[in-house]
Amino acid sequence: MRFSTLLLLVGTAAFAADPSIGKKLVFTDDFNGDKLDESKWRVTGGSDLFTFVKVGKENALRIGLKMGADMIQTNSISSRGKFSQQFGYFEASMRMNASDGHSGIFRLATEDEKTPPSISVSFHASGKDRINPWARATLESGQQDFRPDKTIPAQKAGDVSKKFHTYGILWTEKGFTWFMDGKVMHKLERKDFTRPMSLSLSHRVLEEERPKLNVKQLPDDVDIDWVKVWK
Repeated sequence: MRFSTLLLLVGTAAFAADPSIGKKLVFTDDFNGDKLDESKWRVTGGSDLFTFVKVGKENALRIGLKMGADMIQTNSISSRGKFSQQFGYFEASMRMNASDGHSGIFRLATEDEKTPPSISVSFHASGKDRINPWARATLESGQQDFRPDKTIPAQKAGDVSKKFHTYGILWTEKGFTWFMDGKVMHKLERKDFTRPMSLSLSHRVLEEERPKLNVKQLPDDVDIDWVKVWK
């Protein structure tokens, strides 16, 4: 009995209640068609980099990289100008990149990121099974990053790039909570961000990432199974 109680306590500490409970599903895309829904998404990057692939019995949206001399690029789908909301739970099922030098991103951001107070809230997969939950704010005092106090260890080898995981961001009047497969990864208590936010999902190579990119390891794509938003 004592051992069972301990297991229950450990499980309670690691996993939170489902953040979608009590909320209404207001936005969803399961990418089961053969083209993007233009009423929901705007695209950055070449259309040939966005393809639909079979994952088991379901389709997923695959975001690739364009081969070129410098490789610096951002390829993304965004609901900006199509859908945004204040507060709620935002969730995506994604299979991330395996190697470093490029990143898979799940991101929320205010429509105008330059006018304070504004914020972007992200899951950033930087390769080698590293998942980084963090936020970047534009305040009257300048730019500020909010990251976990301790570095989050890499996930099980190969797990992030071989399997789909559920990445969720809960935004309330009190702040933000990041979830991976229902487990709390990071929290930020800030009440000063209240403007509606849109969501985006990206595959990118930044200038600072480029030196680590090994083009011989490509393709190393990012897949999206579905996206859901509750209010």
